[in-house]
Amino acid sequence: MKYNYTIYIGRSTWQYEYCCLTVGSTRRTIEDRETEKGFTALYTFTKLMTRADAQAIEGHAHTIADRYYDRAPVQGGYKKRHGARPNRTGEWWIGKPSKGFVALMMMAITAGYIRRFKVELQHPHYTQSLDE
Repeated sequence: MKYNYTIYIGRSTWQYEYCCLTVGSTRRTIEDRETEKGFTALYTFTKLMTRADAQAIEGHAHTIADRYYDRAPVQGGYKKRHGARPNRTGEWWIGKPSKGFVALMMMAITAGYIRRFKVELQHPHYTQSLDE
């Protein structure tokens, strides 16, 4: 079944985690996901798709992020809670400079979208400033 899924790029709102960035997908509202995971969305891409479509696009972005950036051990994350189910996943990267990470993730999401749907992605919805 198809639902509106949002693919997002976000920055941590937790103290001392300004350079920690995430990429993910959600079927819920982006505001709910921001609160649960503790981030501010920088860019969002929303489309009617299946869960498999959203996970494929997100997975492609994670593969690219792992290739170029180190994972970030965020507070309340999987490693810090020793395997207990976290509200904050282990899907965080140290993005210095963050503009480079965001640009790379936008290209990865676009490429994943094109691979999955065989059509160009329209420009994302801009939500926050990237000034550092």
